[in-house]
Amino acid sequence: MVVRCPHCKNVIRLREVDGQSRVIKYLCSNCQEIVRIDLVQDEVKSSSSADSFEKTEHRKKILVADDTITVRKVAAHLLAAAGYDVLEAEDGRQALDLVQNEHPDLIVLDLLMPKMTGFDVLREIKKIGRVKQTPILIMSGVFKKDVLDFLQAAGVAGFLDKEQIKDSLLFRVQQILAA
Repeated sequence: MVVRCPHCKNVIRLREVDGQSRVIKYLCSNCQEIVRIDLVQDEVKSSSSADSFEKTEHRKKILVADDTITVRKVAAHLLAAAGYDVLEAEDGRQALDLVQNEHPDLIVLDLLMPKMTGFDVLREIKKIGRVKQTPILIMSGVFKKDVLDFLQAAGVAGFLDKEQIKDSLLFRVQQILAA
């Protein structure tokens, strides 16, 4: 697989890719930086893309960010049982760090969390070029018209009422990832 260093844009040929991790750490021989290579974004597209990460069998990675441990564990259990790799964050700062370092395929984000609200996390994600296109499913117990309008304008992929998590989460996640 051929990729570009996200720091210096040097072309790198990776000999072995496990097919599971979308983001790998790599010491670039050109810029001498340890970089996080996103195998989807940093791949050099060619006519022979048989070894493309997107064409390999790999599990989708989903970040569940919620400060309520019960909600987080229920969501993580449902998603893991359906075959997804699940990352968990208990506050907004941890969620943003995981988004930047792990590049999940989907983010399930609570709006009211400590250290950094879901609104702040959303704003920051939309500023970061490498992750701004990541679909975000907002999960909350309160939906007001002005909040929904703001979230729609911010480009979220959908909304989920926390009280419907057991009934709707898996359907909504599959729907968003299939789009």
